Amino acid sequence: MKATAATTIRWLRMTSVKNCHKLNNCKCADSLRKNILRIPDNYYHEIKIEKDINIIQKKYDKCFGTRI
Repeated sequence: MKATAATTIRWLRMTSVKNCHKLNNCKCADSLRKNILRIPDNYYHEIKIEKDINIIQKKYDKCFGTRI
């Protein structure tokens, strides 16, 4: 299996997520990382994943305090 541009961008996006001030036990950051790395089956599943990521991103922003 070869890496595509989309999977490379998702990997870089996942590595840019930082933990909040809870000393490496940040559930919001872990949840965001897991959802970013989900692999879509088709185009519609990819749209749903992006919507889920946006919802979790808002929760992460509240927890962390800033936007990445």
